[in-house]
Amino acid sequence: MAGRNGKRIGIALGDREMVGVLLGKKSAPSARVPVSLDLDGAWAGGELRRAFGELKVGLEKALGVNTDGASVHVALLPPLADARLVSFPPMRKAEVEAVLARDVARYFLGANRPHVVGVRLPRGSRSRSGKDGGVSLEVLATASPLGLLELARSALEEVGWRASSFAAAHAAWMEAAYASKGFPPETMVAVVGPTAHLLRLKDGDPVSVRQLSSAEPHELAAALKGGSGKVLVLANPQTFEELRAALASVGLTASRDRDGWPGVGEGTAGRASTAFPELLPPTLARERREKGRKAAFRLAGAAAVLVLATLGAQLMGAHRELESVRDRRAAIRPEVAPLLSVRDSVNTLAAQIQSIAELSENSPVWTRSLVELAALLPEDTYLTAFFASGDTVELEAAGAQAGPAIQALREAGLFQEVRLLGLVERELEDGETVVERFKLWARMPPMAGEGEGS
Repeated sequence: MAGRNGKRIGIALGDREMVGVLLGKKSAPSARVPVSLDLDGAWAGGELRRAFGELKVGLEKALGVNTDGASVHVALLPPLADARLVSFPPMRKAEVEAVLARDVARYFLGANRPHVVGVRLPRGSRSRSGKDGGVSLEVLATASPLGLLELARSALEEVGWRASSFAAAHAAWMEAAYASKGFPPETMVAVVGPTAHLLRLKDGDPVSVRQLSSAEPHELAAALKGGSGKVLVLANPQTFEELRAALASVGLTASRDRDGWPGVGEGTAGRASTAFPELLPPTLARERREKGRKAAFRLAGAAAVLVLATLGAQLMGAHRELESVRDRRAAIRPEVAPLLSVRDSVNTLAAQIQSIAELSENSPVWTRSLVELAALLPEDTYLTAFFASGDTVELEAAGAQAGPAIQALREAGLFQEVRLLGLVERELEDGETVVERFKLWARMPPMAGEGEGS
């Protein structure tokens, strides 16, 4: 969703740094601002307002344009957002969200305050067998503190931006895997500060989410050993090179972000608008519902206006047509009596034509056969005589060559039997044959009817 000025901005928000990029352009400049957010203390709304304000100034300076009213999509980096794979029995998405929200501390460590949760069911709701022999779903659950999301939304509005969506950075990282050329990699690593976040995918669904220290690249590579040959690495250039060398030592190949984002912050911000599942705070959900109701009312009003306009146009057209018919009737009324007489004469002629047609259908007709004969004969051959008696006919023809004409009549299926009567007569000119005349006897198929004619 674009903002009022058409600009869309993606932000990767961490506890020590935030990165902003202009969405829609892969090579767009970015801005980076330090922040200080304490997970164990109260959320600092003033800190968020300061950081968003500085980020706005930095982006506008880099872009050279004003961004007031822009639509902002925020992806929260760990530890501001967390992701877990949780096993559930086959359930609908709304039911899973309700279970997670009711007891979020059971599924996310340290969640001692209200959280907003997001749920991503496996594609096609793929299930697997559980330990008890039953069937369960591996659900990707993401969560972030409710207070942080509400303060971030309020701070964005105070600096002149509009919050459009929130999501965990893990969802944006998976979008980076789906954007990879060819088949998406089965393993990806996103390095955020001292922590490397490992995600394994199968058929596009996450099957493992782990956290390891990024300080020892070779230990990290050893943990990935045995996976597929390609590993997507989202990290700054120096960390990427260190991991690339460590992965090569265990037979794995490191691949970069396909869209060319230089670091994990820029790549996360660049995909914040497409990250799924969303983390939807209550105020944003309420705003969306209100906008949906207003849009529905506008559409209903527009539909009502169109219906009324259509009915009015149809009514006016019907009135115009009625007046036209009345005027036409008044104009032709003096001519009605003569027309009735003409109608009676036409009815009489129609009855006579029907009688002639019935006689024609019951009488022997050879016209069709003559037409078919003319079509079957070669272009340089023509009939000179035609005699019919019952189901047999005799015909005489002349042409350049008698053989092809006779063969065409035998193969056409028009006659049941075709025989040559006598010999082919040839007319010579300067010692060359110019015309061949021949006679044929043929029998019509049983359905051809009987009759005589000449």
